Amino acid sequence: MIEESEVTYLPPWKNALAILFGPGGYKHGDLVPHTALQDALGLRRPAGRITAEEYESWRLRLVTQVEALSDALLEGRNMCLQSVPGQGYRIVEPERQTAFAVKQGQKGLRSALSKMGRRLSFVDRAALTNDQAKENADALARLSFLKTQVGRRRLTG
Repeated sequence: MIEESEVTYLPPWKNALAILFGPGGYKHGDLVPHTALQDALGLRRPAGRITAEEYESWRLRLVTQVEALSDALLEGRNMCLQSVPGQGYRIVEPERQTAFAVKQGQKGLRSALSKMGRRLSFVDRAALTNDQAKENADALARLSFLKTQVGRRRLTG
């Protein structure tokens, strides 16, 4: 007879979901340590001397599974994970989730808009036709408007 603790779900994030977030498991406000997460995913950090390629392969598998678990927790259980560098992931309390989502979203938007701005600004304008130069200038103007909107503090309440 197989005991529940021996049951393994695939993909690995489903196993972590059952082990860590089942009855009596982690709840809002708790910190899920990296080691607990890695154990539940079956992706313990490799010990000993390994190559850079082996480490990157492990890290990519881990990141992929943690992202899938994070999505499943958010959409299936209304639990949002926040990275706590060097420790693990905190499950954001519902009363903090809106502010957390806005802050993280604005940070991502600012980064994306900055990258877009660099790509629009550093164009060989001498190689553009008049129509293409106008298109670039219009895009820069729209970007300026977007940056103004994203920069506003009150996205909530």
